[in-house]
Amino acid sequence: MSGGKTLAIAGVFLVLGVMSLIGGESDSPLKPIVITPELKEEFPLKSHHAKLSFECTFCHVGQGDDPKEFTYIGDEGCLSCHQSKEHMAERLAFMDKLHVNPHNSIHDGPTLYCDECHNEHKPSTNMCTECHEHDIDLWMRPTP
Repeated sequence: MSGGKTLAIAGVFLVLGVMSLIGGESDSPLKPIVITPELKEEFPLKSHHAKLSFECTFCHVGQGDDPKEFTYIGDEGCLSCHQSKEHMAERLAFMDKLHVNPHNSIHDGPTLYCDECHNEHKPSTNMCTECHEHDIDLWMRPTP
C-alpha cells in the first residue's frame, strides 16, 4: 500500500473514532424505566392505554428516564397518536345530530385542550358537567 493510501485510511479511522467519542455521550441510550407496583400506583394509566402496554417514554418523549421529573405532554403529545382534534370530532360525528359531540361542542367546536376533560394519571372530568350536570347521563358515558 502506498503511503498516501495508508495515510488516508488512517485519517478516516481517526475521524470516525473522534466522531464516536464526541457523539457517544449525547446519543447514549436512557436507562430503561422499571415499572414497579409503586410506580403504577403513583402514575396509573387509563385501562385502554395499559392494554397497549405503553411505556412512559412513548408519551414523555425526550423527557429523560425519571417519571417523577416528567412534565405534561400537552395536546401535541396526545395528538401524536390521536391524529387531530378534527379527527376525534369525526369519530363521534354520530352525536352531532343531537349537538352533544364533546369533541365538536356546540359551544367550542373542536378547539378545547385535551386536558380540559381527559387526564392520564388521575381521573378525567367531563367539562360538560359544569353546566349540564343533570342531563349529561342521558347522552354521554364517563370520560376516559
